Amino acid sequence: MAKQYSRPSHYEQLMKKLQNDFPGSEPITGLMLIYLKHIVHVVETSSDMIVKIVEDLHNMEQEETSCVAKSKILIISHDIHTRLYQQWSSRTLDIVEHGIEAFDTNETFENLIVDLLTQLLKLAVFLMKQPKLNLKNAMDALHEKVPDLLPQQSVVHYLLEENDSSMSTPSEFLTLYQRPFDTSLESDMVWPIPTRLFPYN
Repeated sequence: MAKQYSRPSHYEQLMKKLQNDFPGSEPITGLMLIYLKHIVHVVETSSDMIVKIVEDLHNMEQEETSCVAKSKILIISHDIHTRLYQQWSSRTLDIVEHGIEAFDTNETFENLIVDLLTQLLKLAVFLMKQPKLNLKNAMDALHEKVPDLLPQQSVVHYLLEENDSSMSTPSEFLTLYQRPFDTSLESDMVWPIPTRLFPYN
């Protein structure tokens, strides 16, 4: 998720660049929903590509003239056996929703995130069931055909503005991803090396 309007052409160019920079890698598929002030982006690709996309998000947040002011990562799943999208595409949704900033709820962040991800999953299943010849028309009429499957802008705004450990920023994700795995245990610092009298089960 990202706050503020971002041109889909930037991401179209980024996706093409990544495919050219990593020939033979997994294709990038997914969906970008562009609202008036927010973006919801679902991406299906390899871990290396995900890191590059998150790096791009992080860089845009640092630029004063960038269209992206703030972004959060809801979830990253691995070992997905089946893709939900046939290609990467974006759609601008001309939906005006009043009272976005005034949204409040008693729901936990975990429940809000699960509900939002469930909406996106159902939306992907809906699009997957569309005949290829009818896919463009279905994409152009999402708000009329399946409004209940589109994330509410007020919920997206709420999740972006609140700080919760259920979500991570691009900076936090990159720090975690780049952190080295080799850590020293206290037992490794003892000399002589302790003898283990019992084998591990």
